[in-house]
Amino acid sequence: MTGEHEKVPDLLTRPLLRREDPAWGTRVPWFASVLASGWVLVATLAMSALPGVAVWISDGADGPLSGPLRFGARLWLLSHRVGLDVDGAGFVFVPLGLTILFVLLMYRSGRWAAHQAGTATPKGIVMVVGPAVGLYAIGAGLLAAFASSGGVSSSPFEAAGWAGLWALGGFAVGVLHETGFDEVWLGRIAPEVRAALAGSAAAVAGLVLFGATLLVMSAAANSAQIGMLADALDAGPVGNIALALGGGAVVPNAMIWAASFALGPGFVVGTETVVAPAGVELGMVPALPVLGALPADLPGAVIWAVLAGPVAAGILAGVLVQRRLRPHEEPMSIVILAAGGAGAAAALGMSVLALLSGGSVGAARLSEVGPVPWEVAAMTFVAVGVPCMITAALLAWRQSAPE
Repeated sequence: MTGEHEKVPDLLTRPLLRREDPAWGTRVPWFASVLASGWVLVATLAMSALPGVAVWISDGADGPLSGPLRFGARLWLLSHRVGLDVDGAGFVFVPLGLTILFVLLMYRSGRWAAHQAGTATPKGIVMVVGPAVGLYAIGAGLLAAFASSGGVSSSPFEAAGWAGLWALGGFAVGVLHETGFDEVWLGRIAPEVRAALAGSAAAVAGLVLFGATLLVMSAAANSAQIGMLADALDAGPVGNIALALGGGAVVPNAMIWAASFALGPGFVVGTETVVAPAGVELGMVPALPVLGALPADLPGAVIWAVLAGPVAAGILAGVLVQRRLRPHEEPMSIVILAAGGAGAAAALGMSVLALLSGGSVGAARLSEVGPVPWEVAAMTFVAVGVPCMITAALLAWRQSAPE
């Protein structure tokens, strides 16, 4: 019985691709790399195409299979932030839930390839990451060509570029972590920079988690509206499952939008709908259940509670920065500088998230959706960076003050 219980953790932590002791991969690292990249391509495309194929089957398989497969290819491209041209209108919207899943698969596959190749040098890292990125970019270009049909088109070069960037990030981080080079390189960074990065990560995580809390509260308050929109679509059992999966794929987007709301700039859903603490203006929006969570109005007490969230994230970041630097006994000026760096890095991170979470979903009225990145960056530095510096300075002063 003891032996059986000992196997359970191994089953729970086993990676998606089995990692045995390196044998063949030490001789042909490029083959391990290509195998890992190809597996990610197939797996991610299957995830993207499955909902469309399921709906196609439930409708009696009416029409050629190429229809749902092209839909899956377009969803795959959007998940990599590759734009589509739909009857002359730009369509760029990243379902971040899928994107996060895709990057995690790249990370795990990168670790597997590095292990199989016995990677132990910077040259070995390049030998594993390079072919993986190249194959993934080529596959993206081919998918863009396949997805272009019937008034919908996409640039193979843009697809290859964006997919290559995502693959470079996902595979490289996986390979670096497997080889241990990430810890080596992080150890060479100055303590002040490490403290600033840790503080910014805590601030961004706090903002996103606060956004998730606001999203849950808004969805609960508007659950009747969400249910009414779902019933009006009358999509059937399989269609409802597909809608639920689609809604889940954009939950990270909604969390970032809610975080932007807490910061002050808010977000837009087209040219007629603005949701911000300063006021809510709801215009005509698509009748999708996920948009039923948009609030119609905001009580004053709620607004003040919402605005306190970013300040709390800044205080948390300041505490973390000061604690990271406490063993080094840095002067207060360095502590404040590191806290300011944490605020600046958090502002940059939130602006990138705002950029990725929004986009354009059509012409004219829906040409803009999501937060404005530069506004999010500015308010993040003010609402998070300033409390971070004040908190770190007070804690450093308290530490240096004579007892």
